[in-house]
Amino acid sequence: MSTSLQETASHGSSTGHTLAAPAWLDNHFLAMQPEYEGMLKWVGIQPNWNVLDAACGGGSFLPLMIELVGAGGTVRAIDLAPENVKTVQTKAAQNKWSNLTSVDLGSILALPYDDQSFDAVWCANTMQYLSEEEVSRAIKELRRVVRPGGLVAIKDYDPTGMQFFPLPYTLCLRRYEAMARGGSQHGQGVLRVPYLSQYMRGGGLVDVRQRPTVMVRFPPLRDVEKRFLSDLLGFSADQASQTDLPSDEKEIWQQVGALDSADHILNHPDFQYRAIQTVFVGRVP
Repeated sequence: MSTSLQETASHGSSTGHTLAAPAWLDNHFLAMQPEYEGMLKWVGIQPNWNVLDAACGGGSFLPLMIELVGAGGTVRAIDLAPENVKTVQTKAAQNKWSNLTSVDLGSILALPYDDQSFDAVWCANTMQYLSEEEVSRAIKELRRVVRPGGLVAIKDYDPTGMQFFPLPYTLCLRRYEAMARGGSQHGQGVLRVPYLSQYMRGGGLVDVRQRPTVMVRFPPLRDVEKRFLSDLLGFSADQASQTDLPSDEKEIWQQVGALDSADHILNHPDFQYRAIQTVFVGRVP
């Protein structure tokens, strides 16, 4: 059965951001959990720190963040989507996250916190949805709420590394390039991700460092990995159907969208999913 816009719309948030619904975010995190937790640990969050998860989504990173700051630290979370805030509040109550002091509704473009309120801020997979001007504003806001010497950490998705073998190597990148040419802010934002370190320096951060992580999945796939990849392939195929691509590429994406097909790429013995996510960390002077 091929996917439809109605089916993939369930992966978006009420704020209009694609692939931002709590269920999608949880499944994505679980499929890539070892790599994602390694990225957060690399940032350098210390015990007893006060940390903000900015644009927290469904709160997947919060358990590890709470563990890193320990009993003497605190964590706050904020997200633009009311359903994400509600989801995190429910998880906090169920799991007794006593160190999570608040879950707030708000935007990273205008954070409702005083200057220098935090020792560190973590912001994952959000800059890709912003315009160039908004990226600069967001980074300045993240810097504003962090004390001198504190850390601003941004994780996001690098489209140059997204591949589904044995499909053509650059098929996914060409889709994003076509989306960007067509005026898609998301397409333009994703292509901007590899250059985020430059925006961070432009926002006044110093000692900016980056760590790309290559994530690979191949058979035999765990159930959670197969669910995640099925969702991602279906969503990508729907995006491609709305994008100005050559007919041969659209035909490939149409086949990708036929998730129930016996010869679907997920059933190929040589299937591989490759992706790159990069963490950028800067220090507030």
